[in-house]
Amino acid sequence: MTAIDPRLAAMFRPRSIAVVGATEDRNRVGGRPLHYLRSFGYQGAVYPINPKRDTIQGYKAYASLEDLPEAPDVAVVAVGSDHVQGVLRQCAARGVHGAVLMSSGFGETGPEGKKREAALVAEARALGIRLVGPNAQGIANFQTGAVLNFSTMFMEVPPQDGPVAVISQSGAASVMPYALLRERGIGVRYVVASGNDADASVNELALTAAADPDIRVLLLYIESLTDPDVLAEAARIAQARGAAVVALKSGRSAHGAKAAASHTGALVNDDALVDAFFAAHGIWRADDVHGLVNAVELYLACGLRPAQRLVVMSHSGAVGVVCADTAERMGLPLAELGRGTVQALTAIMPGFATAQNPVDLTASLLADGTMFGRTLEALAADPQGDMFLVGVPVAGEGYDVPGMAADTAAFLRRTGKPVAVSAPQASVRAAFRAAGVPVFGHETDALAALHQVSRHAALVHAADRRRTRADALPRRLAVSARSAEPQHLEPRHTSTLSEAASLALLHEAGLPVAPHRLCHSPAKPCKPGATSAPRSWSRPAPPRSRTSPSTAWSSSTSAAKTMSCRPTSNASPACALSASFSTACWWRSACAGSASSRSA
Repeated sequence: MTAIDPRLAAMFRPRSIAVVGATEDRNRVGGRPLHYLRSFGYQGAVYPINPKRDTIQGYKAYASLEDLPEAPDVAVVAVGSDHVQGVLRQCAARGVHGAVLMSSGFGETGPEGKKREAALVAEARALGIRLVGPNAQGIANFQTGAVLNFSTMFMEVPPQDGPVAVISQSGAASVMPYALLRERGIGVRYVVASGNDADASVNELALTAAADPDIRVLLLYIESLTDPDVLAEAARIAQARGAAVVALKSGRSAHGAKAAASHTGALVNDDALVDAFFAAHGIWRADDVHGLVNAVELYLACGLRPAQRLVVMSHSGAVGVVCADTAERMGLPLAELGRGTVQALTAIMPGFATAQNPVDLTASLLADGTMFGRTLEALAADPQGDMFLVGVPVAGEGYDVPGMAADTAAFLRRTGKPVAVSAPQASVRAAFRAAGVPVFGHETDALAALHQVSRHAALVHAADRRRTRADALPRRLAVSARSAEPQHLEPRHTSTLSEAASLALLHEAGLPVAPHRLCHSPAKPCKPGATSAPRSWSRPAPPRSRTSPSTAWSSSTSAAKTMSCRPTSNASPACALSASFSTACWWRSACAGSASSRSA
């Protein structure tokens, strides 16, 4: 289990801050943090460092770190790259244990820059200092006002504290999600851009943010996954309290990987391994920045709740048809409403309306505003409906929009089931959003969010089961090893289990093993071996051997061989050695494909 470094934790919530390279100009890197600290109400001590000034932006200035009355929790370093190493030595001498390096000109510039960066990190570690950066936009905490960040975005889009954290290697990729979330009225507590990740990685910073019990959604932008164990721990901590982790991992393509290397000096990761890792740890993988933020409202309103069957309700038949088509394309099956629900809907709706899923209220909603709430109440009683899309293609004068929003909010509170509203009119969206209902501009985004949250919930539950099995694995392996039969030992190596016994032991320990049979000779029937592949798994069949059982049999006089088998159409087994490349590749692909964290 990875522990949170208290030096990094102090950088998220510093009691005192030094800004080295401070300037009066708030539009320069060394001036922007001072402007934000004052503007956003930071209550701790602020120490600008500049030997040429007595005061800077209303704060008393100091000539050097050694002149400070106390050791600050963190130093913001905004000086040229040639001076950074000297500043770190001053930090160590004054007892500063954390630094945000906004200075660029290191690993992102090429081989020579990487050498300078490595030397910088080595010295920082020797001095006991943790670094965020270099080439970092910085850390922002909008709960405390500790904004050690120079992004212009916070001038243009006013911050508000909230249950979301955005942790990114890129400065722009940290503030784009921030702006999109604020546009929807969602508050953001942390915005962190770590730059080159030379010391503290984006995953370590994510771990620090995940430890905040108020964070319910953790959004990540990652260019290089260098310490996956740390990210796995961040996901575990977040998911333990029901928080969602969504990641945008870039550099999938050759050109993207090359661009990432020049951007932050990022290393390339095998994309299939990244997919498998995210799926194994319950992390949803977004395809772009829009996908990173699209479902946040739904996560906050409903949490991670598994759901399968969709109900669509609208007062437009066209919206119902479009939603049905889109849902099928996304793999969201429409619920088959129960007889009692259909009867209840028939009693509520006019005779020409559709009392089936999708539910079409027709334009009668304009004349009878109570139909909306009564229809939701009837749908709430149907156990087949797991999640709901409410389409409001047009509303305004003559429609009770506040009442519709209140009814939907009450339905959401009563059922706890995921509900998304689509409405193209900003005024209608504002009414639903004010009532606490997740709302989207069009149906595709609403359905994509429902798909993501429901499938992400299933991914997290699978990850929890995997962790439980992993925690119990050492004990189960020990028990299985003690119970292994002596006759399965290889004759020539009495301390070595045969392949069949090894597979049996792994099966008993709860690990998936390849289907196989134990054959003692070509003349005798093969004895079926254990398999722990669940029947419910949807996976490709292993490749059929092109060799018959007799020709596949080895004439070796050693112990019996274990064979991977699959019955052929005439019920005779088609076998190949389980160690064969084809079967091994099949099994890897089956495991990797059994769960996916990719968004639709």
